[in-house]
Amino acid sequence: MDLLGIEALVTSLLLHLVRVGAFFAVAPTFGKHVDSASLRLVLTVALGGVFWWVGDQAVTVPPHALGLGVLAVREVVVGLALGFAVATTTAILASAGEIISSELGFSMARAIDPESGIDTSVVAQLLQVVGTLLLLQFDLHHEVLRILQSTFTVCRVGEPFAFEPIWAGLKALIGGSLVVAVQYAFPILGVMLLLSAGMVLLSRAVPAINLMEFGFALKVLLGLSALTWFLVAGAPFLVQVFGELLAGARGMFER
Repeated sequence: MDLLGIEALVTSLLLHLVRVGAFFAVAPTFGKHVDSASLRLVLTVALGGVFWWVGDQAVTVPPHALGLGVLAVREVVVGLALGFAVATTTAILASAGEIISSELGFSMARAIDPESGIDTSVVAQLLQVVGTLLLLQFDLHHEVLRILQSTFTVCRVGEPFAFEPIWAGLKALIGGSLVVAVQYAFPILGVMLLLSAGMVLLSRAVPAINLMEFGFALKVLLGLSALTWFLVAGAPFLVQVFGELLAGARGMFER
């Protein structure tokens, strides 16, 4: 093999690694802290090498470094777009958790999220962990890897691609995730609404009762009970939504 052939293969390998690395930089589960950088690096090298080996290995090497930088930026765009699309699966539960926490009065009970590094409510962290476990339980993480592999077929390394379908798909996924977050939180919000109506009637019937002290404890107890029940009852709904979101992520890269 001549020197130009080796250069084309090495360039292709590096571009594969750039796309996979950009995906793992924003994909959920692994977090964004420095302590998980070594894990993401190992996964990037392993999966990038596999995708490079089974796919079209050689690419046309640009004559200048600027052209190579443009190729790398294209791969970063594809990897980041897919990573953000996959992150919407757990983002819907984090958004639902914030809505539920506000209704339960837990907005001030916040802790540092180990995945994102920002402070979130404890309910949002709980639902996000549940969503991640559901992804692993139903082998949806394998579907994510299949979608990542399909991007190398649709958006070939080293070749231009249309960004408009990817942008439109991202907007649709983000808007849909917000709708699903409200739908998931709606049963708990309904229970809280019924409780508030009952407390108003109780305050009219028994004016001497300390409604603030009694009502807050009852709201927390009933809200956590409803949340615990719906974690099990709402699991099929979440699995269906995750499948639809992943199908939308795959559709972003289909021509």
